[in-house]
Amino acid sequence: MRDLYKHYPVRFLVAALSAALAACSASNIKNENSVFYAVPVGSTLQLNQQLEIQGEQVAVYAQKGALKQYNEVDFYVPNCKFEIYTMNEQPRTVEQDIFEIIKVVDDIESSALQKNTKLAVLEGGVTLGILDRSSVFNYATLMYLKSEKQKDVYRMTCQHWEDIMDDRHLSIQQMRDAMGEIFTLEVKK
Repeated sequence: MRDLYKHYPVRFLVAALSAALAACSASNIKNENSVFYAVPVGSTLQLNQQLEIQGEQVAVYAQKGALKQYNEVDFYVPNCKFEIYTMNEQPRTVEQDIFEIIKVVDDIESSALQKNTKLAVLEGGVTLGILDRSSVFNYATLMYLKSEKQKDVYRMTCQHWEDIMDDRHLSIQQMRDAMGEIFTLEVKK
């Protein structure tokens, strides 16, 4: 082995490094309940009922199986935001349809903490130190949608605010729970 190393040091090093990297590669997670399982491109999102997007808005939210407007959403609880491209003064109707998921992005962004901020009260004092903008993040899975019938449909973003000490994206089951019977997420096998 020592003679091999003397004659082929670079090849030996490359082979050893390649073997080490291959051993460390991420496994292909197949469990939909895992927060590490990604929604595959080619999956579908079915809208099971007609829904209305209010005038001057481009989105409606699903949380715990109910449709909600932005000001009704508890962002610490899993929620899914259904979006269209264009804004209109008048309400918009989106018909029942099956949308192909053409792109999926897992995103993490700092939360603005503008509403529904939960405060910690200790010994009569209010503490915001652990809830500043740098410690709460929005963990979002953005699913870009395509429909031949409804070209204005844009994407579904399933998300929640999470403390950086317990950071994770939503599992597919958590997404489905947020959507309830309004939407059906069918994962491509």
